[in-house]
Amino acid sequence: CVVGRGDGNVENIKALILLGESVVCYYAVDRPQFTSKRRAWNYGIEGFAMDNTICEMPRIYASRRAQLTQVSRLFHNTRFMPASELFSDISAQIAHLCLSAYSEVRSYAVSALDNIMAVVPQIKYPLIPMFVAELDARDESNPEKMMGALRMLDSLPIRRACLRDWRFFPAMVLALCRAQHEDKPQVKTMIRNTAVTQVVYVVAPVEPVPPGPLLEQMVNALDGANTDVSVAVAKSRETCAQRYRYAASEYTRLVNELVGILRDAGTTWRFAAIAGYYLDQLTSVRTAPEEQLVGTLAEYLTSDLMLFRESAALNLAQAIGMIKKRSKLSNPNIAAAQRRQQLDMRDGRALGAPHAYADLCERALDGDTEAAQTPLVDNPACGWFVWPKTAKVYAAAPTGDALAFDSIEEASRPAYNAVRSVLFADGKWAEIARLFSVESTRPSEEEIFGGTRAGLFSQVFSLFGPPLLERAWTAIEGLARENERVGAQRAAAEMIGGLLRGTKHWAQSGLDAMWTQLIPLLDTVFARLAPDTLRFWQAALQYAFARRDPRRYLPLIRLIVYGRPFDPQAEAPFAEAAKLDILRALFGAWDWRIASAVVASRPRFLDALAHPYKQVRDAAAIAMYTLSSAEFSVSYARVDEAVDDLARYGPLGRDFSQWAGSSRTQALISEMTQRVQAWKAEVVPLTVGPTNFSRGSKTLLSFFFVGFRFGPRRLTLDHAPNILQLLSELQEHHDDDELCRLASSNLEFLSQVLYTANLSEIVGARLLALLDSSMWHVVNKALPLLCTLTFANRFTLSREIRARILDTTSLFLEHDQIEVRQAASSSLTNMVKCASSNVIFDINTRFSAKLQRRLPRVRYGRTPKDPHAYSKLVLTRHAGVLGLSCLVLAFPYTIPEWMPNVLVQLAECIDDPNPIQSTVQRTFAEFRRTHMDTWHEDRKRFSTSQLDILTDMLVSPCYYA
Repeated sequence: CVVGRGDGNVENIKALILLGESVVCYYAVDRPQFTSKRRAWNYGIEGFAMDNTICEMPRIYASRRAQLTQVSRLFHNTRFMPASELFSDISAQIAHLCLSAYSEVRSYAVSALDNIMAVVPQIKYPLIPMFVAELDARDESNPEKMMGALRMLDSLPIRRACLRDWRFFPAMVLALCRAQHEDKPQVKTMIRNTAVTQVVYVVAPVEPVPPGPLLEQMVNALDGANTDVSVAVAKSRETCAQRYRYAASEYTRLVNELVGILRDAGTTWRFAAIAGYYLDQLTSVRTAPEEQLVGTLAEYLTSDLMLFRESAALNLAQAIGMIKKRSKLSNPNIAAAQRRQQLDMRDGRALGAPHAYADLCERALDGDTEAAQTPLVDNPACGWFVWPKTAKVYAAAPTGDALAFDSIEEASRPAYNAVRSVLFADGKWAEIARLFSVESTRPSEEEIFGGTRAGLFSQVFSLFGPPLLERAWTAIEGLARENERVGAQRAAAEMIGGLLRGTKHWAQSGLDAMWTQLIPLLDTVFARLAPDTLRFWQAALQYAFARRDPRRYLPLIRLIVYGRPFDPQAEAPFAEAAKLDILRALFGAWDWRIASAVVASRPRFLDALAHPYKQVRDAAAIAMYTLSSAEFSVSYARVDEAVDDLARYGPLGRDFSQWAGSSRTQALISEMTQRVQAWKAEVVPLTVGPTNFSRGSKTLLSFFFVGFRFGPRRLTLDHAPNILQLLSELQEHHDDDELCRLASSNLEFLSQVLYTANLSEIVGARLLALLDSSMWHVVNKALPLLCTLTFANRFTLSREIRARILDTTSLFLEHDQIEVRQAASSSLTNMVKCASSNVIFDINTRFSAKLQRRLPRVRYGRTPKDPHAYSKLVLTRHAGVLGLSCLVLAFPYTIPEWMPNVLVQLAECIDDPNPIQSTVQRTFAEFRRTHMDTWHEDRKRFSTSQLDILTDMLVSPCYYA
């Protein structure tokens, strides 16, 4: 009655909604109360021990368990009830209230209907068309009703039903893409959020897969006992087939409708974007691409809206990938599929000797035809550690000019022709080049290489081959020669990167023609690189080289390694640094497979050790380390050979992360160190400005820093002990901030890294040697490093070296410089935290003995009789106070049995002069802070006399006492 009279009486309507929800959902069960009680029961039941026969719990809990069991049974019976006429009427009335003009009523109705659909799932199916119709009401759109409908379509029960059932899914998608409404921001946001929430779960219909042999055997076994099983299975198969046929027809209709929305000139960009989101997810390799869809995507590559261009690039790349995959599946004799093969690596003639595979690129660059024609291994991990029995390889490029995809699947041919007609049209590539090179509104330094766009170009050049390159070359060349425009360079890098990656299956004649045009162009581009454009070409090369055999790009490698060699004597620092950055793209992609080829070119990296420009030095240091790291590969010929070799290194095997480097790498590091030491001897005191020594030291430290922080293999660790003394000296060059920073960073890492047992002993001994320096600054910086080393390698350092480090640190508590004493105190505190009880007892005894001799009384303003002896005694007592303070501070939240006596000894030193008095005050202040919360328990560990002394130390004086 109230509902029939309208929405005026809000409170009555809310009450009716709750009543209707209770009738359907809480039939004999108060659902919220049951849920809360069940949670409390599950939490409380863990406190009682139960088994199958005995329940050890109070009777009240046993009665509540019986009550909950009965209520749980009733609650279970209410779920998945049939949709009776009463329930359907109540749900329909509440569904109409979901579209109410009052937001409060809508909220109550949406929540109630959501709960009802969870209990009675069948109720939601008649309601979905009503909510969809509210979005598709083109003549009269009510924003209030639309918000209610959108909230219901975004609810979990309806969302799942729409995404699974193709009876509802197309209507919902089209309603969201065509929803007519006033320009109300809240409705726009809800439409977009609903679409984005659903689009991630969208999938194209999948054809039913026939059951496997095991399932067939099970059905036959059941069929022997029950003759109705085969009939039921056949009926289920027919039902699945019918559903798939219906879903496939609806899928085709939905895709065509979405394409029509994109083609409609009156469609706003928001709805076109939503249609594009759905099309992104609806592409599937199991379904042939639609001709109209693919043609529209190809046309939208030249749309004026960047959003449409990006969506078209992504979807068209996926569609072309589908055409390629379906063509290879339908015709195994296609040229692109013929080159792929499984090679038996146990045959020594497969790749030559497997251990010699790393040299194939070097031999191919030298003109060895056999090395160039050896099968190509694109997987970069294949063979690095051990060669498998068989490996996926590709035959070398065949002679002739046949296209890789010379046969297209019949169902995909209309889509193939649609794309071809657009991409081969006159002026299309000029328009693509113009629009793809449009610079975004972001600053030039934020422009990035577009992997999506490069993927599109890779797919189109892979499918259509050299004929498409002839159409596109003029546009690509024009963009590449516009070296002043950042957008043009980015677009050219994306096109050329995609082109290089898309030539995987090209014939040799097409490759030769491409290299003839591309190599001179890239030579010009690399010569005119700018700081804003270098990153685009680095990314383009990394994209093209990823998971590709380096012998696919021999002309380009020859250009980078031999055609544009690094010249440290050149006067253009950025150009030379750019050469090294481009060269690093080879190492990053091919690692051990390209290292020997670069080493054979004899790069002059060492000549840049003392280069006057920091940019060149840093690039040379990174290049040297990357090349040295890339030289390492294990390449066992067989698995059994790897197992036998690793067994020689103990149960943990061989640690490949800490590799000392090849003989060339060790010679390189030794040469760099010797040059720096020679330049150090040539330094004239009081020299102003940078010297070869300072510049060479920076390059050497950058080399080690790259290895420590960013290197995949820490080949510099074995060389670390040899440069500790140099690092300690370099961090004292305060007139050069960069040199100090590099030296400190390297020292910090050397103390933090986890070494092997032998190497940790060596590093510990070298750090201890730094403490013999006469410069207190060096000692002050070395003490924390020793502490960190002890923590990081406490399980690999021997007991002797740890005891030596602890004793040496303790000795520096009596150093003349207060800063050194403070650093030693901090280090000793941290070491005590992981020390044994015997060590703590020895420290307590040693430093307590230093407090046995008291200071003589000296009146204020007077001088001691023996100032030297007095100062020495103050220093000794300060060392004792610092040592005992380390024991107290090492246990901030506990009271060991020895601590009360230590605190009493410290309290007796409160009247000593500074710095003893200030140290005692800081110690008690920290003790009070850390034990304040538990003092009511901790005070029980002290005697009455000890508490009286501590009270005087811990309680602030009251001036009104």
